[in-house]
Amino acid sequence: MRKPLPIHIPQKFQNYDCTGCSACCRGRFGINITADDHDRIVAQGWTCQELGIPEQRLVKRQGDQYKLAHRPDGSCVFLQEDGLCRIHAKFGEPAKPFGCRMYPFRLIPAGNQIRVDMRFDCPPVASNSGRPVPAHRSDLTDLFKLVAANNVEAKAPPFFGNVTLTWPQLARVTDAFQTVLVDVSVDITRRIVACINMAALLRDPRVANLPDAEFGEYLDELVASVQEVAINDPIVRRAPHSLQHLALRHIIGIYGRIVRVIDKPKPAQLLVTSLRMLGGNGNLPPLRDELAKVTFAQTEQSMGVPSGDAALAIERYLHMHLISMGFFGRAFYGRSYLDGLNALLLTYPILCWFARAEAISSELTTLTKESAERAMLIVDHQHGSAPTLNNANVRALTNFLCDRASLRAIAIWYGS
Repeated sequence: MRKPLPIHIPQKFQNYDCTGCSACCRGRFGINITADDHDRIVAQGWTCQELGIPEQRLVKRQGDQYKLAHRPDGSCVFLQEDGLCRIHAKFGEPAKPFGCRMYPFRLIPAGNQIRVDMRFDCPPVASNSGRPVPAHRSDLTDLFKLVAANNVEAKAPPFFGNVTLTWPQLARVTDAFQTVLVDVSVDITRRIVACINMAALLRDPRVANLPDAEFGEYLDELVASVQEVAINDPIVRRAPHSLQHLALRHIIGIYGRIVRVIDKPKPAQLLVTSLRMLGGNGNLPPLRDELAKVTFAQTEQSMGVPSGDAALAIERYLHMHLISMGFFGRAFYGRSYLDGLNALLLTYPILCWFARAEAISSELTTLTKESAERAMLIVDHQHGSAPTLNNANVRALTNFLCDRASLRAIAIWYGS
């Protein structure tokens, strides 16, 4: 019998405990359930009268998949008035659908280990509330056993283009980026720019041919080099050129959308919103109610480099997604390592943009921990999950923005 893969759990910096806010049960997700989940729910014998809903199916079938049904307001049919899960209350946590039990955790197969990632569209994750993540090891181990058959060792995705590295090499590269990201001797914007620089330097096919010892030495020298540059990097704030602005505003519009599972797409409304985002004039379109009175011009004004608790919150977000290695391969639209990493780094200016808008709407002049956390809730709901972010046109825009010159320019503009 194949031994279970070890689980790599992040230490110290991320906390979580469910607070029963039920945000995940109120229509922001279409909850896929397995055939076993379906059979178990049917066997539980629920009736519409017991649930207090009109006569309807409790589970919907869409093609080869099953989904939990929702009420007219978008909430899950099993959500009680007190915000708790009726299945959990009656039969215990193990009786809930697997997807509900897993959220907000993600298990990422990475060669001979499983790494743990988390979704920051969960309010307690964004606010870092609860126990340290390692305290959940027992629960994560139990969840992993349910999917162990699907987590066989997979071939490592490309490093970039047709260049490949082994899983241990990708882990060493990840550790190198982690070293740069958490280097508190410089501010967070300089650290992001240093990561952008290092990603560009790593796009060298010769990297894959280095012997193991030389590979490690090369990474150490590269980290030292980009850190030295970061110390004296002037990060001069210059407005991105018009094409960069257009592309970024289009991407921001996608990240900012709120679409509940019961909402029917309104092409005309989406088109108007997209055109207003591209225009970049006047008030922001109603991506979400709390940003309605913020103007585009206000989001372009400097609010300084994120510092204090705001910087720590953004660093925690990026750190978690980095060390989980869930930013590329099967976990992220099949992208290569460096393409996925640059897409993750692109979330920095996007997070800063939304955090600015949140701060401005609260009549603040600097980013705060709260505005950064609200930005995480917005951005991470779409990042790696929204199908729109993976269509050909949007991928092309993302690749354009992830060019070193473009990514550096917008990271500095919105991060300072």
